[in-house]
Amino acid sequence: MARKAVATAETVAQAVEALISEKLDPTVERVRAKLGGGSFTTINRVLTTVLAHRETQATQISEVPADLVEIGQRAVAAIYAAVQRQASSKIELIEADSRKQIDAADHARAEAALEIERLEREAEQAAEALAAAQQATQDALARADRAEATAQAARAEIERLTRAIAGAQADAQAARESDQRGAEARAAQRGCAATRRGRKPQGNRSASESARRAEAQVEMGRADSERLTKVATAAEAETATARQQREELQTRLSKAEASIEATHADLETTRAEIARALDSERRARDEAAEVRGQLKALGNRTGK
Repeated sequence: MARKAVATAETVAQAVEALISEKLDPTVERVRAKLGGGSFTTINRVLTTVLAHRETQATQISEVPADLVEIGQRAVAAIYAAVQRQASSKIELIEADSRKQIDAADHARAEAALEIERLEREAEQAAEALAAAQQATQDALARADRAEATAQAARAEIERLTRAIAGAQADAQAARESDQRGAEARAAQRGCAATRRGRKPQGNRSASESARRAEAQVEMGRADSERLTKVATAAEAETATARQQREELQTRLSKAEASIEATHADLETTRAEIARALDSERRARDEAAEVRGQLKALGNRTGK
């Protein structure tokens, strides 16, 4: 339901009559106090019309003596002057308040612009840190994969060498057994030394050489196994280090992402503050323009 207007021609006229009967100038503030509220602009416009109507009625009453008419005109002029002074004072206050609001809005906008610039730089830095962390994470994963592959290859080679050592040990054992059988054969052949003098059993020498070669292969296999064991151990250590680096980089990555989100949130808040400051500035300028228009209109009516 629409609110009933407070400042009508009838109510303002009644308030003017009451104030004049109390020997008070019917100013805008006093009329507004009589009415119990109302718009300053509306009361000022209606009061001007009511006072002008009263002046017209006064000039149309021929029975009124000329000196009283002159007194009434001076009173109306004084009322107009009082209204204008009051309006000018009110306008000055509104303009001063508007200027303060505009200055505050300009200051807030400048500060917000600097804050946005700072936050945008932080967002760029956080994005760069995020990209670097992502790349470092990928590098760590690649190193971990390579180290794991190296460790697996080393373990496979160790298994192969272990099998080779076992085979070489079996060959060495077979060679030693063959050498033992050769020694036994030589003992049995001592009775035939005349026919075999100066000759050494070829089978025995071949068995000894086979045993030596088998033992050499065993030693080489053991050396290779030890070397590959060291390689596998180093690869496993590198894998563990890479995994630890990956976990650390993932933590940094999460922090960088959180930082970017927080920076974007601050940026949106600052932009909202700028929008509010601009809106406040616009409303202050509109209010100042409206008051200037009212003052100009009041001056024009007074001049007439």
